[in-house]
Amino acid sequence: MTLGSCHSNAPYFNLADGDADRWSSTYCRIFFWIGLLVVVSAMSIRVGIAAAPEGREGSMAGIAGKDDRSSSASEADREKNWPQLLGPKASVSTAAGLPTNWNGESGEGIKWKTQIPLPGYSSPIYWNGKLFLTGANASIRVVYCIDAASGEILWERQVKNIPGSPRSVGVGQDTGYAASTMATDGFRIFASFANGDLAAFDLEGTPIWSKNLGKPENLYGHASSLVTYNDNLLIQYDQDNLGYVASLDVATGIERWKTKRDLGASWSMPLVVMIGDRAEVILAGEPAVVSYDLKSGKELWRLDCLKYGEVTAVPVYAEGLVYVSADSANLSAIDIKTREIVWESGFLKSGVSTPLLYEGLLYCGSDDGAFVCYDAETGEELWAEFSNDGFYASPILADGKVHLLDRSGRMHILKHGRELKILGQPFLGEEASSSPAVVGDSFYIRGLKHLFRIGP
Repeated sequence: MTLGSCHSNAPYFNLADGDADRWSSTYCRIFFWIGLLVVVSAMSIRVGIAAAPEGREGSMAGIAGKDDRSSSASEADREKNWPQLLGPKASVSTAAGLPTNWNGESGEGIKWKTQIPLPGYSSPIYWNGKLFLTGANASIRVVYCIDAASGEILWERQVKNIPGSPRSVGVGQDTGYAASTMATDGFRIFASFANGDLAAFDLEGTPIWSKNLGKPENLYGHASSLVTYNDNLLIQYDQDNLGYVASLDVATGIERWKTKRDLGASWSMPLVVMIGDRAEVILAGEPAVVSYDLKSGKELWRLDCLKYGEVTAVPVYAEGLVYVSADSANLSAIDIKTREIVWESGFLKSGVSTPLLYEGLLYCGSDDGAFVCYDAETGEELWAEFSNDGFYASPILADGKVHLLDRSGRMHILKHGRELKILGQPFLGEEASSSPAVVGDSFYIRGLKHLFRIGP
């Protein structure tokens, strides 16, 4: 029986009289109204989901829908990829067979370079053969997906029409509107922008959810990068007023907790470490390092050591010590149990760039062009060298070597160890301030205008 075959008679129940025709009509009308209700409900649900248009263009409005998958990628899968700023293991890559010589101007060693339509200082992230990064100007915010093998832009999605999104924000020239690096949990990708817009997509570019984090009140706009940990998306939103740290559910964007921060503006990102059987979220800001419980957001401890600093570098941790640094504050090593400073340096230190900690050595690239190596336990300066250009990109350990990209686009490749040995200084061919993604046998580096793949 189809809906179209039903009669339009009013319901009439008289089974005792054997009125089969009227019973059939009534039965049909019941099915008709049930069917109509199902269709209307289905249409209502679809209206609440922002469509992912075909091709490279796309947009989203408000909370676009939800993703029922609550799982996240395994640690083994994360280590094969580059899921967030500084990768899966705090700037240490398992990549091997990387080149030590290339030239972006001549094309030597360049597998491909792709022009990114909109500017941005966000670093690329990588998942299963795809690269993701953002670009934006004062009015347009876009997420790009790029094929890692060919450099082709597979799709791009605009982030717009989000309730509460401010019409305009002020940003610094060195920061721009797309400075926050994306993150992925292996199923979804997450992007944020200078105006506080935050959006989640699946790996094919279908919108999942979006929201605005609040209008930024600082010199540079929102520039802190995103972090995923299991099924948590962690947000550091330090402002001159109304700053906070929050954990969101990756599938829905719903807040699990949100803790107010009574600190000044900063542009670092959260560090999650296991202390015993408890996961702590450690944040650096002006003027303090503060740790929070991952499950509840409750503040666990704090130490004032970053006063007057424009804090951008991310905390790093190993062997019971947390290291923090800022341009106008000291580089400090903090004992996580006693909450005391073990050693500090006020001269050669990281500013924008995050230090690299590996096998007891701490490598720092400074804003004014110094790169230095410390004994991580004692603070002894082992060696220092100077470049003509400062470092905004963070050093990466890969293939047994330290790689520091300066702002002119020159990569300083150093032998890992307590003595300085420069192995190469290849040139990208354009300015660069973003940190590389390093996967397989290749570097993926964002320059001022292009994204490069550099490999054998």
